[in-house]
Amino acid sequence: MQKWDELPVNRRFEQSAAAVFMLNEDGNFRQCNARFTALLGLPTAQLAGTSFFQLLPPESAAYGRQCFERAAAGEMVHLETVLLGASPQKQSLHLFPLLADGQIRGVYGMASVGLEPPSAPLALQEREHQLSVIFDSIADVTFVLNVEPDGRYRFTFANKAFQRTTGLPPEKVIGSYVDAIIPEPSLSLVLAKYQEAVTTQKRVAWLETSDYPTGQVTGEVSVTPVLDEAGVCTQLVGVVHDLTDQKRTEEALRLSNERFQYVLRATTDAIYDWNIATDTIYWGEGLETSFGHQLEQNPSPFNIWLALVHPQDKDRVLNGKLWEVNHSTTTLWQDEYRFKQKNGSWAVVFDRGYIVRDATGKPERMIGSMQDITERKETEERQRLMADKLFKQNADLQQFAYIVSHNLRAPLANAIGYADLISRVEKDSPVFDESVKNLQTSMELLDEILTDVTSILSIRDKQGGYRPEPVALAAVCQQALLGLEEPLQESGGQIICDIPETLRVRGNRAYFHSIFHNLISNAIKYRSDERPLRIEIKAVDKPHEGTTITIADNGSGFNQKKAGEDVFQLYRRFHTDKRGRGIGLFLVKSHVESMGGQITVESRMNEGTRFILYFSHHADENLPD
Repeated sequence: MQKWDELPVNRRFEQSAAAVFMLNEDGNFRQCNARFTALLGLPTAQLAGTSFFQLLPPESAAYGRQCFERAAAGEMVHLETVLLGASPQKQSLHLFPLLADGQIRGVYGMASVGLEPPSAPLALQEREHQLSVIFDSIADVTFVLNVEPDGRYRFTFANKAFQRTTGLPPEKVIGSYVDAIIPEPSLSLVLAKYQEAVTTQKRVAWLETSDYPTGQVTGEVSVTPVLDEAGVCTQLVGVVHDLTDQKRTEEALRLSNERFQYVLRATTDAIYDWNIATDTIYWGEGLETSFGHQLEQNPSPFNIWLALVHPQDKDRVLNGKLWEVNHSTTTLWQDEYRFKQKNGSWAVVFDRGYIVRDATGKPERMIGSMQDITERKETEERQRLMADKLFKQNADLQQFAYIVSHNLRAPLANAIGYADLISRVEKDSPVFDESVKNLQTSMELLDEILTDVTSILSIRDKQGGYRPEPVALAAVCQQALLGLEEPLQESGGQIICDIPETLRVRGNRAYFHSIFHNLISNAIKYRSDERPLRIEIKAVDKPHEGTTITIADNGSGFNQKKAGEDVFQLYRRFHTDKRGRGIGLFLVKSHVESMGGQITVESRMNEGTRFILYFSHHADENLPD
């Protein structure tokens, strides 16, 4: 058979030996047992939801409400009154605060017939037993202290939650003074709070942390004074709502947030937390320290980030991110793109995000970081350009060495042969004169080749060694034309120059002068005899793209398919009927590439030739300043 205090609360309530009832915060009946309804001679259904004060005589209603309010404020109150039931009779009522989760939720009452003193042994034991069972069923710590002289307080009751929370058994607590149970430094605090409750005769609450056998306990403590008939506080009823787990969780969260803040400050990356449901992003300090952006609100709308992605990268990055988030089961996403800084320049960033999904795989958040890798990418680009440059230079030098040695070999062999012949023939003979003439021709050819070698080596030595500057293309082109006025007039040709006076391209003035001079002189030299020469020079600058220079003529042209990719090769010639050394286009290409540009050519036989030079706005970024 179950013991009475092991029964469920509702069954204990119904099987109580006393007539008991519960009132809500408004004084309406919430529940009453059969003994109480039998005492009044009223059915339970009639009492449910009705006001307790309707059972009191008019002359006792005000005092009864006052007693109810005192009990609802935390006191234990004794009330002698008549209850107006089927057969009105005088009752002895005891009202107690009804506690739940550390809060007063109404009033608990017990009634006994007549004016028998509540201290009668059997009745008192029954009431104390019932109160003990009720308080033991409450999860919060509940205790009662006797207020003794000289500011001392002795435990007279402690419920089971007290032992579970502190680890102190009831036999050690009951009958002990507070200073033997509560350790310092909490003891000084609680004694002051107890004294405040006794003095003010009002409920006092505070937050307390103490060390007990179970460990450190943090709780929200309140004590309510119990007054005797003379209005003197004789007892304190205490309630402790255990907040230990909550405080541990809060402390762990605080430490976690603190570590997170330190991480944000320690890294130059822009750490972010994208809430996918609200489409907002919380940014760490890196967004300002690395990229200069100060947010008016944080978290900020997702579109603020998107607006800072480079227009040429935006669709690729956005579509890739949304696809990984919404259409895949992966948890990682990463990409590289250009990101606008506060000063208007573009940084190259490496963005890596971790996708947080719920149990069904639905995306909830993305935690990520944006790392500025501009310097690394520039270094990689410089290394790539340097490797390309070295490769091209090596190929050019191999070609140069082969062609120069081949070109030098023939005139040098001829010169040696004629010199030997001169030494063996008569000076007055025709053979001698012819040999001298041929020897002179061979030496002149050797001199031209050596001049070319000197020019090429000089260009190679200067490439990359100049300081880029804004070059006014129109002015340089006009200067180049001044040196070609005479051959242009002799050819009867016409030059149309469409270069804006304000257009500037970063590079080398002398290189641009050589480019214009070589290409225009070639157009004059290789003009067609079938039509008047017409040369068109045009330069167009497009924002976010670059500058394109075209130099086109309607001359004789050449077979581009036959020429293949060797148009700009050293000593490559397409018109053997015209005198030339085949070095001009080689020099033009070298100048263009040394300034970070590109050159292409389009040509048709008997129609003309078009050279296209392209310089991006960032073409000189990898050139030394």
